[in-house]
Amino acid sequence: MSAGTGDIPRVFSTGDKGTFGWYTAEVRWPIIVQNAIDDTQAAIDESTNELKKQQGAVIKGQLAQLKQDIEQNRKPPMLPEDVKEYEPFNVTLRENDSQTWLNGDWLFLEVLMYRIINVYFKAQSEWTQFDIFERLKDSTFKSSKSGVLDLALYYHGLAEKFNGQPEAIPPLFQEFMEISLWGNATDLSLLANASLDDISAIQNAAHRLKQKSNILIDDTNKTFEYLKSFKGDARVDFVLDNSGFELYTDLLFSLFLLDFKLASKVVMHGKNIPYMVSDVMIKDFENIIKQLEDPEFFPTDDRTHLDYVASKIKGYVADNKLSIEAHPFWTGPLDYWHLDPSETKYGGAECHKVLSQAQLNIFKGDLNYRKLTGDRVWPRTTSWERSIGPLSHNGLVTLSLRTAKADVIVGLPEGKDEELSKYWVEQGNEYGSWWAASGKWAVICFNDGTTK
Repeated sequence: MSAGTGDIPRVFSTGDKGTFGWYTAEVRWPIIVQNAIDDTQAAIDESTNELKKQQGAVIKGQLAQLKQDIEQNRKPPMLPEDVKEYEPFNVTLRENDSQTWLNGDWLFLEVLMYRIINVYFKAQSEWTQFDIFERLKDSTFKSSKSGVLDLALYYHGLAEKFNGQPEAIPPLFQEFMEISLWGNATDLSLLANASLDDISAIQNAAHRLKQKSNILIDDTNKTFEYLKSFKGDARVDFVLDNSGFELYTDLLFSLFLLDFKLASKVVMHGKNIPYMVSDVMIKDFENIIKQLEDPEFFPTDDRTHLDYVASKIKGYVADNKLSIEAHPFWTGPLDYWHLDPSETKYGGAECHKVLSQAQLNIFKGDLNYRKLTGDRVWPRTTSWERSIGPLSHNGLVTLSLRTAKADVIVGLPEGKDEELSKYWVEQGNEYGSWWAASGKWAVICFNDGTTK
């Protein structure tokens, strides 16, 4: 994947044949919309409200039309002109009015698709607050019961055993960083299951070493040295990704930071609309606490460890040491190069000001990585600092925890992409470059916000 040297490369397009973005538009988007149609019908069937049923039928028809428009490669529609939040979408659509669903800017069109779906629901009085993805979020989290219970047991045990022992903090920091990192991987076996008998098990277990080999860039130590310099008086912000199990792992990481006095406050940033199927909204944050406490949601004979984790989370929320907010910028079409004091029109400067109050900003997951890098066709050896543009020097201290699930990836040493591409083909896959979209490799990328 080439790009001009010295110039900022173009963004990935859904028309780039043989890329994961091309496959996403052609195959995954119609499935996502069809699932939304099916879940709308399920909600209609469960309702006794006739108006809701009628309005639901309208939404179903609109979703069916959207699916057809994608499949038939039509132009995406403009959004309602009377809503200020939609302005950056419409400006972009006017500036690039030749793009179609299957031949246009992948990141923009993906964000637009979810916004269009939300517009359909918001236009109907009985459906304005309906989360079309909630059914899937809840069922997926419920199916994660084993991992949830194991991690609750794990956290409770180590908090009682190792809190107050300074020598335990560095390896545990690495442990919870990686638990949060892999939290959005579908393969829960990637998560740590280290013994509580000895802290050294965390460092030396064979599965840990195997997992670490799939972390291609690892700035964990750099991040820890930076964070510990604040001697516990640090605010850490999370720009969240998925709800359910990943949010649970993010909360455990937050508990560790607060309990072991690496941070004094954690602020989480979620989404203001149902988004990317499983992204965290404020109500998902509130729901997860209830779900952890609910014996019917997670039935188990021994609730000791789950109750411990839930009470810890609730305690920090009550003390205002753990909170969540949602700014419209996070669901807008702009990449994070616009997360800058100069971006005064669409919320970029406002969010930059909020994040600048934190000593460390952790961007979770694949979508945030794509927005950090602009989802551009960077050569895969491009430095992290170059790929994040203004964020490398505009004062925000950033950490990207990303399980790779898209085409863009940077910071690799010479020859690594070729090595992994060859390996991926040898495993029977058609496109070698898709190793970077498989979710099997990850990166931990730190930047102190002062790199010129």
